[in-house]
Amino acid sequence: MNYRNVVSSFFLGLGIGVVVILASAGAGDPWLWVLTVLASGGIGLLVGLVTEWLTSLLPIRLARPRTYFLLNGLIALVTTAAIMLGLAALAAGTGLGAGPEDGAQDWWPVVGLVLAIVVVANVADYLVFRWTRARLRTVQASLDQASRDQASAEQPEAD
Repeated sequence: MNYRNVVSSFFLGLGIGVVVILASAGAGDPWLWVLTVLASGGIGLLVGLVTEWLTSLLPIRLARPRTYFLLNGLIALVTTAAIMLGLAALAAGTGLGAGPEDGAQDWWPVVGLVLAIVVVANVADYLVFRWTRARLRTVQASLDQASRDQASAEQPEAD
């Protein structure tokens, strides 16, 4: 299991909590904001654990970077959607999302925003991987060239 991704999911969850607070335009008090950010971080940690656990169950023949990132992103998206839809249903069932103005409709933009952030984060993770791999290949090629240049310079000349 890739624990770095789990920790990254936790911090992404914290960031999503901040975005949700900013998107709600000052609803609630500061104590509610702190709880929202912490709950969002906990949800992010749960999503990260489930995603990495399910990804670790995939067969080794799928171990190509593009396939791994695609499947990992899809698993993260489905896991996040399931958790967010469960929370929306829970809120509607407890009365937090119900009422004369049908506040359950207020959850759908939040669910869409969270899923969009998850997609963008996964695409960004893949792009950073590709950039790092290309940079590593460039550095490796320059080291190989330097090694060949040094080897040719150290060979004794024949008299």
